Amino acid sequence: MAQVGLLEDNVRIARLCATMLQYAGHQVTIYEHPRECLAALTSPIGRREKSVSVARPILPIDVLILDLHLPDIDGLDVLRSLQAHPETRSLPLIFCTAAAPSEVALALRVAPQAGVIEKPFTIQALTSAISSVLTPSSTK
Repeated sequence: MAQVGLLEDNVRIARLCATMLQYAGHQVTIYEHPRECLAALTSPIGRREKSVSVARPILPIDVLILDLHLPDIDGLDVLRSLQAHPETRSLPLIFCTAAAPSEVALALRVAPQAGVIEKPFTIQALTSAISSVLTPSSTK
């Protein structure tokens, strides 16, 4: 299964998602704040190095579930930061949000390969979205 990162400001939703995803076999890292998430994914201190012979670091997660409405730093700004960084540019993303369709459309222009799950959601929709963004497909 996957190493899933979860950036969600609602603690109850984050805990519920983590529990459901762990039950489905995934490992989950909850990022409680956008700065914490960005530091973990974009700073050398936040990442594990694969080995001395490999120049590219390994990200601590395989996929990030990103809420677009976050405190302090907007989810779209987090998305832009991830897209601007060479190591996180190709990180699979899922927008799990109650954002307006226009906000989701803007986020998809920045990251067209991202999956979208609208709140409220089911665990089946969430696990299906994870499988979808992690499985290469010629139809994407």
